[in-house]
Amino acid sequence: MMGQALHIISKLLLEGLLHITELDPVRRYLPSCNRPRRTDRYSAFQGKAVSAATDLVVQVVLIAESMRLQAMMATYGIQTQTPHEVEPVQIWSPKQLMKVYEFLGVNRKLGLKGRPRRPIGALGTSKLYRICGQTVLCYPLIFEVNDFYLSHDMALLIDDIKNELTFVGKYWRMSGRPTMAIVIREDNMRDSHFKELLDLLAMLKKGHCDGLKVRMGRLQNLISSSCIEHLDFLHLLPHDALPKFEAFQQLEHTNTGYQSLTDVPKAIAYSEPSYDYSSFYSKPNNEIIEALSHVDTLHGQSQLLGILWHRVSPNFTIDGVMLKDRLEKLTRQAGALKHWAVVRHCSSILGKVVDSLSPYITAILVNGKQITVGVFGRDEAVIDKPLTPKEIKSIIYTQCKDHVYHAVLLQEVIVYVGRLVSTTPKLFEGILKIRTGSVIHAMNLYLKFTSDNPPALESLSPSELRKVVYQVFTLRDNADIRMSQHCTRQIEGALCRVPKDFFDRVWDVMTRTPGGIVVGGHHLPQQPTLSELTIYDLNFALQVEMLLSHISLPEYRHVMIELLMVIDVILKRNPEFSFSDKVDLDVLIRDAFSMFKAEKESPGSDPNNVTNFYDSPSSVTSCYLSRGIMTRLLTSGIGISTEECSIS
Repeated sequence: MMGQALHIISKLLLEGLLHITELDPVRRYLPSCNRPRRTDRYSAFQGKAVSAATDLVVQVVLIAESMRLQAMMATYGIQTQTPHEVEPVQIWSPKQLMKVYEFLGVNRKLGLKGRPRRPIGALGTSKLYRICGQTVLCYPLIFEVNDFYLSHDMALLIDDIKNELTFVGKYWRMSGRPTMAIVIREDNMRDSHFKELLDLLAMLKKGHCDGLKVRMGRLQNLISSSCIEHLDFLHLLPHDALPKFEAFQQLEHTNTGYQSLTDVPKAIAYSEPSYDYSSFYSKPNNEIIEALSHVDTLHGQSQLLGILWHRVSPNFTIDGVMLKDRLEKLTRQAGALKHWAVVRHCSSILGKVVDSLSPYITAILVNGKQITVGVFGRDEAVIDKPLTPKEIKSIIYTQCKDHVYHAVLLQEVIVYVGRLVSTTPKLFEGILKIRTGSVIHAMNLYLKFTSDNPPALESLSPSELRKVVYQVFTLRDNADIRMSQHCTRQIEGALCRVPKDFFDRVWDVMTRTPGGIVVGGHHLPQQPTLSELTIYDLNFALQVEMLLSHISLPEYRHVMIELLMVIDVILKRNPEFSFSDKVDLDVLIRDAFSMFKAEKESPGSDPNNVTNFYDSPSSVTSCYLSRGIMTRLLTSGIGISTEECSIS
């Protein structure tokens, strides 16, 4: 029936009996900017007459949580508005907007369920909305105070504000200006980085942010130039089916408030001793509960509560308080005191997940990368398609069930890598899979190599952890970091970064190796690999990457990549040569090790210690690798082309 209908419509169009505007009255066949708009009720993309994106101005509205905070900000020349002052416009959390979009396109007869409950991005929260007769502005997701601990780090929030503005300025293509709400909370005042936030707001007041034009003002004055979207589909629902929406609430105080930052009580620099509580794993519950009543350190409480968590129900009560509630309270206390190790420990036990994790995974995937979740040196789960938050949580906590801190650390890594790959994809050139376990291992190595007393990753603040992630991925391009060749090989090998055109060169090597190649006992045969795949096939690159991932030592993996590059050079310079059988690449590296030790080290040195080889520059190691290759070619038999040279 569908085919018959399309045939009839096509004939009518060809005969001129039906016009395309009659077939599609709303003209969806046209670009969005050229479609007829009914009294500008719906947002549209910019037309050609609209100025270029470089002339874009991002509008910023500052929302203070209370009048007390507003008065204090005014003493520094920062004009803000409270939720009451922007009325009748309401300030919403992006979660409230998610509730609205759940009803978009719902049709029970067709089995359509509407938009999934996924976070609203920066572009979506930069519009004003007309919903059920109300005008709404949503603040971005970065200002959401959620269960996860990233919102406790002010330094991270400041960087996120800059990144959010930059992202909106780069990708905004809608008619009207984007309007971004910056929410300032009273808890922010007590943070040691609050003065940095004031500096950022002062810069926005001057009308710029990292080269982006910004206009900061009262919301009522910015509405006329904003992008406004009308969400009319809620009118189709019965009144009793409408969800209940909660606007951002203003805090009320009886006192007038603080006059300056000197009056605000600051968060204290908290420190406490750490003890080993592993002996309690073998003790009964009553002894653990008894010890818990005498432990006054956050670390001690988190360790003991963690032991109980794996033995009893989350609803198990201790002194009238459920175990789950006690852990939640401990998380908030540790977050206020910036005790990040305890925060991460409790968050992992409670199985918490970053709200915006799914979009960051999608960002990594659309940039041509895959991502793996797991612990370094163990089997990892590959994510090669977008997943729901529930599926992501299941994978993370299944892969990291025996590693408490790992489950939350790799979530942070995914968030930071997702942001980096969207803004600076060049940092990830040569990396086919983002292996989160290996990235965390590389971060530990970086701290070990750059600090005499390296801190544990779980003890770093989220902003400090993000800096470590950035340093790891920029190591090869950062001239300020002095590191030995051995250390560099370990970090680059952990990331499994390969040179340009590496997989194409491995393909060329495979064409000259009838038996294929062997790495760590794992065989990649020439056939049917070359007959079923092509040189540009992603599956071939994934097979080679998987072959390299079986190598446990990162520095050895780095040398293996170098070896394959050297083999390709030798075979290209000697087109008459080819291997007669499969090639065990580990044997070639061992030969290079042996020759290096015989010539560069004393006879009594440890034959198993190859640190000096790893610490040598590539110009030296490549020389020994090439000698090992030629030795095997000449002694183990080579295939020599017998084609006669002819002149046509």
